[in-house]
Amino acid sequence: MPPFGAYLVLVAGWFFGFGLQTTLFPGVITFTLQESPERLGLAQAALTAPMMLLLPFAGVLAERKDRRGIVFYFYIFAGLSAGALGLMLLTGHLTYWVMVGFALLIGVAGGFVMPARDSAINPVVRISARTRHGGIELQRAVVMASAVQFGAQIAGMAVGYFAAYTGPGALFLMQAAGLCIGGISAAFLPRLGSKRDTSTAHPMADLADGVKAVFTSPVLMPMTLIMIALGILVVGGSFLVLIPLIIRESYGGGFPEIASLMVAFWVGALVANVALVKFGQIERPGRALILAQAVTVMATGAFYFHLPFWSLYLLVFGWGLGAGVAISLSRSVVQEQAPPDKLARVMSVYQLGLFGGMPAGAVLMGVVVGQLGPNVSALIPMFGLGAVLLVICLTTPILSVRRGQPHALPAAGTTPTPPATPPVTPE
Repeated sequence: MPPFGAYLVLVAGWFFGFGLQTTLFPGVITFTLQESPERLGLAQAALTAPMMLLLPFAGVLAERKDRRGIVFYFYIFAGLSAGALGLMLLTGHLTYWVMVGFALLIGVAGGFVMPARDSAINPVVRISARTRHGGIELQRAVVMASAVQFGAQIAGMAVGYFAAYTGPGALFLMQAAGLCIGGISAAFLPRLGSKRDTSTAHPMADLADGVKAVFTSPVLMPMTLIMIALGILVVGGSFLVLIPLIIRESYGGGFPEIASLMVAFWVGALVANVALVKFGQIERPGRALILAQAVTVMATGAFYFHLPFWSLYLLVFGWGLGAGVAISLSRSVVQEQAPPDKLARVMSVYQLGLFGGMPAGAVLMGVVVGQLGPNVSALIPMFGLGAVLLVICLTTPILSVRRGQPHALPAAGTTPTPPATPPVTPE
């Protein structure tokens, strides 16, 4: 199997399971256990809280150790956790705290997997260029990986539709199978060790270096701030808590409704990525990214209105179109702007913005929905994210970012020089 092909298989394995989990986990809490908004928020926070704690250190680990091994072991760990939960549900041992325990285990696995997997695409692309299978341009590779991610998530969510008929236990076993297949595919990757794996620097020094690289960059800093806002307001608040509760409280729905809405969202994201692959590179990805996030602002605000349920499919499909563009372009921008020798650390800090905000957003939105109801609560992410985007557009160079041209802060008293293309070095 070619290296990039193996990489796409492991992406598909993780996100097929993630798609199933996106439907099953909140569905079990909301529809099967009939828990309160506050307890749903707490359970969803348990999925991402370990990532918030582990991501910075996992980024350092990914730069010091073989990323192939990290991906393999933690994919298998996540698969075994999903399999154990499936067996517990099938044998009648479902409780709220069993679900929270599963969430914590998956969060630990995700905290180690993400920086290792996401930073691996850069060396995989470089190594593929030296094989008989030929090379691929980085931004196109990121878009292709995103398209596979969205397609796998859609498949997982579509399977989640049948939880109302099969029960969630059997489908958690299917999630386990997908994760284990993805982990096995890591064996077909080349060794993805780092030139830093003999580093004698203290891990905390490396971590501080990665944080400094992000927050002294005129592009990486606003990109990370956007991710923090998305984590708190959109993913943690709207996606994980608000939508399941709107389905239950406003429409009396269950597993089929949440699964079909999630599929509509990710179909939109997949269509956006197919369009990006077909129509070529975006020369000004910063502008396109802000426009795509503006779609999120409008979509979240629309949940304030008591719309007919059929119209929610159109709403979340349009939201998915914007999100698909934003996810792909944000990844490629960070990959291009990050210093090559700090890529995994930069990626982990960037991802920490999202996953650090999600637990707080889930808990806070659970409390807010419990007090105000789900529809009125939708105004909070709309106004909050809109304000963040406006400030970033006015105070940072995000709108002027061009493809393949890193923005660097020049030293005091000097003028910036055009970026040089970094040499290809063996990984």
